[in-house]
Amino acid sequence: MGKKINRVSVELDANGIKSLPDDEIKTILRGADDLIMSGGRALLAKILAGSKDKKVLELKLDYSPVYGAFKGVSQKDILAKIDWMILHQYLNIEYDNRLPMLVFTEKGWEIEQETYAEELLNKLIEAAENQTYEFVETLKDRNRSMILLLLDKIAATGNRGLKTILDAWKTIEYKRVSAKIQEVIDVLEKEGENLEETASEEEVLSFSANKKWLSIPVKIRKDLERNVWCSDCCDVVQIVNYTVKESSPGIVLEGKCKSCGSDVARFIE
Repeated sequence: MGKKINRVSVELDANGIKSLPDDEIKTILRGADDLIMSGGRALLAKILAGSKDKKVLELKLDYSPVYGAFKGVSQKDILAKIDWMILHQYLNIEYDNRLPMLVFTEKGWEIEQETYAEELLNKLIEAAENQTYEFVETLKDRNRSMILLLLDKIAATGNRGLKTILDAWKTIEYKRVSAKIQEVIDVLEKEGENLEETASEEEVLSFSANKKWLSIPVKIRKDLERNVWCSDCCDVVQIVNYTVKESSPGIVLEGKCKSCGSDVARFIE
């Protein structure tokens, strides 16, 4: 008869938290990504708090993009947020022998893969600009659904400057992913051909609009970004991921609501 394993018990306590804002949910999930089946609630709390704990530093968890995201918040309060995430089925706990480890639920992973894919897209664009094509080696053997989502995002950018780094990535990938990469390259080439006819006019308009926008003092620009009406939220919100376009007799910011992700716009005379 095998020896009985005394599992470390877990008592969840959200400490009265009724809800968490979307940005905190995404932050906690991003921090958890580095700990899936390798760490638990307490270690995640230390990452988010920006702790200099020996284990955090040894595992290089201080390199997490959300390290210190909740700096100034007590680890007890951070742990309550994490427990809320577990109680509301964004995260779950599975045991590795006797120790409780964090895992994603389907709901949590759906959010996290979107966050991580966007992060990888920005890194890929930066790598292409700096010609550090070896970055693609870090993409191999990652979660397949997230990689396919990343490739869809790359195609949506219409950025033909990514073709060279995509070619480099394609050479090291497995057959199915390599085929998808080639599809994205084909899309970028086709979109590039279609855009060439109108690029000159659009570049002039874009330059003019951004020049007007940047002529506004920084503080006022920040106030304008935080004073945009969202019809879905029925409230004034902050606009993010926006582009600046001409709109006689002024300009218009077109982007997303920071709270709910809906399309929003702000006209500026």
